[in-house]
Amino acid sequence: MLDLAAFYAARGITPEQIRQMSYADRAVLRVGRARWYEDMINLIAAGICRAYAPEEGRNSG
Repeated sequence: MLDLAAFYAARGITPEQIRQMSYADRAVLRVGRARWYEDMINLIAAGICRAYAPEEGRNSG
């Protein structure tokens, strides 16, 4: 429960609210958190790929 409280406190859901939720509601929060992290990983990876990709139309040599 503390892992959820730490993640969602910055997003406006208090630890007390999480404590009062059912197991199913907490599972929804866990899935949401996992999707958020997956999206962040994909966004960062795309940014790195774009930053290191060779520029198009550039003369080689």
